[in-house]
Amino acid sequence: MAVYSLVKGVEVEYITAAGKPAVRLRSGGPIKHRAIDGGAAQLLFHWVQEGKTQVWRFEPSMPEPRPVQAEETQEDGAQLLTMALDEILPATGVIKDRMQGVIAAPAVHIDVPWGPDIWMFLIRSPWFQLKQRIDRATLSVEHESGRAVASISPSGSGGILVELSVSGTSFKKASVSVRRTIGQFTSDELVGEVQTGTQTFTWDPIMRSFDLCLVTRATMKESDFVDLMRGLGASVSSGLFGGGAMQGDFVLCDGPSMGYSVILAGDSGFLEHPHDETGFTLTW
Repeated sequence: MAVYSLVKGVEVEYITAAGKPAVRLRSGGPIKHRAIDGGAAQLLFHWVQEGKTQVWRFEPSMPEPRPVQAEETQEDGAQLLTMALDEILPATGVIKDRMQGVIAAPAVHIDVPWGPDIWMFLIRSPWFQLKQRIDRATLSVEHESGRAVASISPSGSGGILVELSVSGTSFKKASVSVRRTIGQFTSDELVGEVQTGTQTFTWDPIMRSFDLCLVTRATMKESDFVDLMRGLGASVSSGLFGGGAMQGDFVLCDGPSMGYSVILAGDSGFLEHPHDETGFTLTW
């Protein structure tokens, strides 16, 4: 596993200890930690208002931390902390145009009372084929004489098949989209649209290949985040006032930590867009 460290004087490696995945931290000086926790974490990147200006900010969090047992040793004058990990889920995330969004990934958090905390995020792509569970197999909308029906079924590639039918003359068209939700951010992807008749469309999850341990403090520069996202496959252009900018939404990867819904919408004219939706999940 590659390591991208933003913490000086600290080296981290991903290892197997006693048959379990673990991270080992080597520090040139002592780390007087108060607690070490592990679990599912979120990396929030957003803009906040400070006075009359907006500033970009990184905020890590771990909603349900669990204590991690750490083995502490010394080697050649360096402090070694070896921390065993529980079940590791693949990372997911959505980053939007102004370098704002959320990445969900397993993490280890070292709480340092008299100094800056240390976070280690294991950003791994899925190592298994995803399976889908659809809440409702049929969606429908009506307007006057028009009717649109979407029949949803699993595909063999871990995605979904959508058969979209439009009848009558009241709808100009009907469309089906998939909405991803993670944290406070959403991203919509058009699957297909039909004016009249029946067509079949396929939606496949976005799968990438990456295996990275991010080591950071509880703060991060936007320029460091831009470098991180480029390393994970995002196309980021230089921002007008520094930082970076996305062309559209960047989905890091699909997986179990993302929320999904299928939305059927009918277009019958100005302000007339009846819709129906259902959720689905991706598991292993």
